[in-house]
Amino acid sequence: MASSDPTRQSPHPRVFVDVDVQRDFCDEAGALHVKGSPNALFRRLTAHAVARGIPIVGSVDSHAWDAWEFGSNDTPAPEGQKPGFPDHCVKGTPGWLKVEGTLPPRFRFLPNVAEAPIDAAVRELATGKTHAVYFEKEVYSLFANPLAEGFLRDLAAALGGAPELVVYGVATDYCVRAAALGLAQRGYRTTVLTDAVAGITEAGVAAALADMRAAGVTLATSSAVLG
Repeated sequence: MASSDPTRQSPHPRVFVDVDVQRDFCDEAGALHVKGSPNALFRRLTAHAVARGIPIVGSVDSHAWDAWEFGSNDTPAPEGQKPGFPDHCVKGTPGWLKVEGTLPPRFRFLPNVAEAPIDAAVRELATGKTHAVYFEKEVYSLFANPLAEGFLRDLAAALGGAPELVVYGVATDYCVRAAALGLAQRGYRTTVLTDAVAGITEAGVAAALADMRAAGVTLATSSAVLG
């Protein structure tokens, strides 16, 4: 659970987990900009994954114009708690798009739809025909998309089992935390790159990192995977 040796070589196949690296979160002009978002490092990690044949599994916030969490409308929250966020990551708008340089040449987006087929996408990602698969979601966790759990399970099997899931993105104290804890709780070997994440508040980041350590998540820096 301690921070790893940056020079270590993982004995397990790696899968990168790109969490919400989208313009509305990562660009300074974005609707919900996360200060300090390491966009250049996100681009390096994407390029490294493509060059080394490392599969990328990602999440993207994907909202309709009247999403319940927006303060601009009166759509009721499913559990009565409406955060009142500014409109952000509305599908099809510039802010929904991934940060320039973080979308590999071959990719697929999987909708937030329980019955959508995944078998072909799993095979393509495992064999390198596709570089990345991104799950659309409306709330913090990658696993809010009902396709994610089965997809990761099938991908692990296709890769020979027990991959190391390497997590980066934004925000540390919200969606990164949710993704890392969700992976660890499902028994995946999970590493978070602490220099390839950014959070909203210092206290929130500290608490999120503590939660990750307690859940068995390894904390490392990008040198652990980039060399």
